Amino acid sequence: MHVDTPNTMSLAGKSARYLARVWEFVADDPRESNTEGGVFPAIFGTVMLVLIMSVMVTPLGVLAAFYLREYARQGTFVSAVRIAVNNLAGVPSIVFGVFGVGFFVYFVGGAIDRMFFSEALPSPTFGTGGVLWASLTLALLTVPVVIVATEEGLAAIPRGMREASLALGATKLETTLRVVLPAVMPSILTGLILAMARAAGEVAPLMITGVVKLAPSLPIDGFWPFVHLERKFMHLGFHIYDVGFQSPNVDAARPMVFVTTLLLLAIVVLLNLFAIRMRNRLRRKYAMSAV
Repeated sequence: MHVDTPNTMSLAGKSARYLARVWEFVADDPRESNTEGGVFPAIFGTVMLVLIMSVMVTPLGVLAAFYLREYARQGTFVSAVRIAVNNLAGVPSIVFGVFGVGFFVYFVGGAIDRMFFSEALPSPTFGTGGVLWASLTLALLTVPVVIVATEEGLAAIPRGMREASLALGATKLETTLRVVLPAVMPSILTGLILAMARAAGEVAPLMITGVVKLAPSLPIDGFWPFVHLERKFMHLGFHIYDVGFQSPNVDAARPMVFVTTLLLLAIVVLLNLFAIRMRNRLRRKYAMSAV
């Protein structure tokens, strides 16, 4: 317990004490039912969840968009698929959470347990909520955003660029990889930015696919295989919900709710700024190569 006397502190002392409390909040583990201490496990879980989701959703969304725009014969079927993709963007997130539990956790995770971890049954290894299944669920939740953004970017590329590449003897695949894909990368990153912003703030699907009030250990540690994607994790969005609405003393927990909300917004902004910086670099590179 800290006892401070701010009236007797100098400006340097107050600044040092303030920075020490900020570091304690960012780097320590939570205490007293998450109402005191830090939120480092929640920060770690949030960032890891978003990164895994980004790795999963980007190739899936880009491949789907390229197939719909570049390879599929335009007709009733493709139009129906586009309508379905647009409708998926409006499905409530909890529906994706229920699907993630049924398909990823029980079906896929249960099959993995029966094949590779039968000696641990009936205690599940992958057949229970974890950071991997939560990331895959959020990837399905955000894939319509990436598909739509990529398709809009593909539609904006002049047809003459494709025809010029084909006229020079390039195959369809070479044209797609060396001409179309570099030109559409800014649009792909735009969709990824929107997907990360939504995934970082989602709570409902995570509550049934792996997030917990207090995780005993991080998904990454020093023990083989070092990355434990089957483990449950903490998340800043769920931490805000838990402290703000499930705490036995809501008034005492209110400052923690406010500062955790601010931290979540800061993490989302930093992730988006990183992606925006990459997008701007690609735009400048593509503009210079086109001159």
